[in-house]
Amino acid sequence: MRYDHSGVMWKGGLIGTALVAMIFAALVRATPGSQFSSTVLQRSITDARIKIQTHPRELSDVLVQQVIAQPGGYSGWHSHPGPALVAVKAGVVAIYSGDDPTCTPKYVAAGGAFVEEAGQVHLARNEGTVDYEAYATFVLPAGVPGRTDESNPGNCPF
Repeated sequence: MRYDHSGVMWKGGLIGTALVAMIFAALVRATPGSQFSSTVLQRSITDARIKIQTHPRELSDVLVQQVIAQPGGYSGWHSHPGPALVAVKAGVVAIYSGDDPTCTPKYVAAGGAFVEEAGQVHLARNEGTVDYEAYATFVLPAGVPGRTDESNPGNCPF
């Protein structure tokens, strides 16, 4: 056994050995799949802190949607009845918030991600020169549409 200068037993070696043993044991017990595959559509990073809370006694729908906008394309003002996690695969999107009096967009490029909060009125617009493509995952109250069209809040010229 190793000791540091104070005579206390060195635990690093013991912890490392125990960790290696646990990993080996987990690999030995792993079961291989059969006739099963998965495909990563997109993996993106966000600096948003993600917290999803639903009503504990109600069912939720999980909706996954591919979104494509040609250059100049836009979503129209809308909101969602539940939160959405959006992973951008290609292009750049400008997100305008209905409650921002300055109408300043947040730009999210390929490889980035963003969160749309439930009830947040917003507009997404492709201001770039290539198609914008993203995958959005919504957590919604069961049975409700994933999008609610909203009136122009009047803070932006479009």
